[in-house]
Amino acid sequence: MEISVIIPVYNTEAYLEDCLNSVITQQFKDWECLLIDDGSTDQSSRICDLYASRDSRFKVFHTANSGVSIARNLGIELASGTYIAFIDSDDTIDGEYLLRLYEAMKKVKAELIVCGMKLIRSSGIEINTVPQGQIVIGNEDSDLFVELNRKFLLYGPVVKLYHSDIIKNNKIRFPYGVQYGEDLIFNFKYLEYVTNIFVINTSGYHYRILSEGSLSTSAHSRDFITNYRQWKIICSFFEKKKIDSSNARIYLSNRLWGIAYDLVMSNKLSIREIKNAFCTDFINDLRIFDKYTIIIPYWLRITISERFYRLIWLIQRRPKKENLNKL
Repeated sequence: MEISVIIPVYNTEAYLEDCLNSVITQQFKDWECLLIDDGSTDQSSRICDLYASRDSRFKVFHTANSGVSIARNLGIELASGTYIAFIDSDDTIDGEYLLRLYEAMKKVKAELIVCGMKLIRSSGIEINTVPQGQIVIGNEDSDLFVELNRKFLLYGPVVKLYHSDIIKNNKIRFPYGVQYGEDLIFNFKYLEYVTNIFVINTSGYHYRILSEGSLSTSAHSRDFITNYRQWKIICSFFEKKKIDSSNARIYLSNRLWGIAYDLVMSNKLSIREIKNAFCTDFINDLRIFDKYTIIIPYWLRITISERFYRLIWLIQRRPKKENLNKL
């Protein structure tokens, strides 16, 4: 068995058949598809069983609802393929998706293959790709690796082909009990054990965005926690692997200021929520990386800073619940 496709399933009856049909029609045939039904309460369980009865390459495992991380981890334990690919049950893939990932893996002998995706929004389709090429982790020429992060292509387990042995031998799993950012933690743990990554310039994965909105209008304190935690993971990895190009520093700086912008420009967060999410490390990191920021205009950084320091003052002086409209 060459590729184990792992699909966690939970209450996606409206999209699941499209997803599974896109797997059946793959030009690459040497796959198994592990459907981990995470306690679905709609017709998803029945749909999984139906496809398994039609094609023995589909294998269904019904479990009590425990969350997507535990579902994916079960898939890893059960996978028998040389390689592992993850698909979300509300997404679809092109007919050549697995073939292109597999051929690239065999041709360049990389330890991770990454491709782009089509973002399916209610407003239309956005293609998210990066230039094709090879990445050697720790190499001074790290611009392509930085671009993968800038395009958020390392934030989740989809659009990738992993080596099963690297995952299993190093006991790499999706952390559970972690409230946010478990996908990024998994990927960067995997990256600890690899040197060669190859990126293919295709967008054969169709990522469905079911709900839209910006942090500035619909923020929650957990968004700040998630984004800042993810930033710290990436920053730590860059430091450890000596990825220190000007593009890397500019990316880290602009990403951090983007998090600050979403935080202080939101009118939805109470001071209590911010107080619970806030830590001194964040403002210290802003000061360290401020000089590398070139995309955010200086006047906007000053505006953000003024609101941010005003927010700190309110946290210190006003413990009662207040809305950021007062800033």
